[in-house]
Amino acid sequence: MLGRALRRHFPPAVRIDAPTRADLPLEDVAQIEEHWRERDITHVLLVAAWTRVDDCESDPERAFLTNGILPGRIARRAAHHDVSVTFLSTDYVFPGTAGSPYRESDPAAPAGIYGRSKWMGESEVRAAGTKHRVVRTAGLYGQGGPDFLAAILPRLEAGEVRVVDDQVLAPTWVDALAPALWSVVLGNEPGTFHLTCGGEVSWFGFARAIAELRGLPVERVVPIATRELGRPAPRPAYSVLDNQRAEVLLGVTLPSWRDALASYLASMEDPSV
Repeated sequence: MLGRALRRHFPPAVRIDAPTRADLPLEDVAQIEEHWRERDITHVLLVAAWTRVDDCESDPERAFLTNGILPGRIARRAAHHDVSVTFLSTDYVFPGTAGSPYRESDPAAPAGIYGRSKWMGESEVRAAGTKHRVVRTAGLYGQGGPDFLAAILPRLEAGEVRVVDDQVLAPTWVDALAPALWSVVLGNEPGTFHLTCGGEVSWFGFARAIAELRGLPVERVVPIATRELGRPAPRPAYSVLDNQRAEVLLGVTLPSWRDALASYLASMEDPSV
């Protein structure tokens, strides 16, 4: 989903090579290095991840391999080729107990396997010795899914849906994120950046906004508590990210979550939008 958005928004002066995992498995570092040499690669953007948070709880070995160990191996080899690495991470590295948006400098304390595996990936990339950037984002949705919106919209059109009202974040449209992400990748500022749409909302509030913007009765969206779902993986109660570092250093500003949602829904109705 994000990979396709990145291809839609890549800067015209930049040559992009975007192999799939089937074309270039993360596990085959030798093949990856050969790929870099053949194409004179200067930047690597690591967006491949295992993001199914409940499945991560039941298979931590796969989660840590995919999200932590393999990105570290790739970053260490990148250091030998003078290749810059940008690693995509998540709001789940934070515990979700804050009362205000998390800054890049705030201490990580992930509660579940998914967040811990991504934090491992961040740490491995930072320690690899290559020029690097870590970009944390949250609640991605957009063309190609699967995502929250793709799951909820058909159910909303059919009738009542129950949605958690105790998880607050900034859902982010991939087509709003992609240009900002390119600015980070190709910019001169290393380090960690937060990139999400602006504002904050619970998943319940987000679902109500979807209903409202699609002309559906908002009363169809019923609030529930996360514990009622009985899911194995913990979710942060508040994981809004502070984007100021990217705004100040790179001049990057994403739209509000509501404006981005409206734009995406309009594009679903009319692909030319």
